[in-house]
Amino acid sequence: MALPHLLKYVYTHGTDEVIRRGKKIHAIGFVELVEYDDLFGSAVFRVKDDSYSTFYRVYITKFRDPKGLSLRCSCPYNIGDICRHETASLFQLQEMIDRGHLQTEDVEYDQRHTVAKMKSIELKTLRLLSSPTVFADAEQYLRTQKASIETAENEMVKATVVLEGKKYSVIIRKNEERNFDTSCDYHDPDHPLCLPKVIVFLQLLNAHGANYFDSIRNWDKEKINCWKRMVIR
Repeated sequence: MALPHLLKYVYTHGTDEVIRRGKKIHAIGFVELVEYDDLFGSAVFRVKDDSYSTFYRVYITKFRDPKGLSLRCSCPYNIGDICRHETASLFQLQEMIDRGHLQTEDVEYDQRHTVAKMKSIELKTLRLLSSPTVFADAEQYLRTQKASIETAENEMVKATVVLEGKKYSVIIRKNEERNFDTSCDYHDPDHPLCLPKVIVFLQLLNAHGANYFDSIRNWDKEKINCWKRMVIR
């Protein structure tokens, strides 16, 4: 399979050290999309450096055009064609394209049913599907409070989150594609994951780990289904 042109650009123009550090910045979630224009194929990322508590802006234009792709970073790096912040941003952009997180038109999300495209609970994806403010509010909430987990079985969790005296019901379950179907009566049309959903995801991650939903899978049911398929064959 041919390498996507964004990643090909990284490996063509980046030094080994720049690529290594760019991958690190991307992997630890230090890249945040702040602007996106589908019509012009441009994006702006806010990137935290891996060595210093400094944020830089990376501007990417014509990212769909392999020949017209243009990058600019606000950092002072001038040794090579591409810096580690630009590298991290291209990795992030490619990941968002692969996962379908970039919308080609304005979308209003109905929190009664949204899908989180991740196979396990991933901090990076939770940030992508909410917002920096929502994610920070969820972390702040969990420092002093907890969601009430009502049931957790058969790859489904039902919980209640109390915000400002109001109760919100949250349901998270694995679907056939092994992603997460989510439901909540909270209003947030701007993001796939609203505050109560992020609170529950983070609580489960912190308490049980990224693969918690696999641990509450009904393996007996899986064995029965497998046996039925074998009989049919």
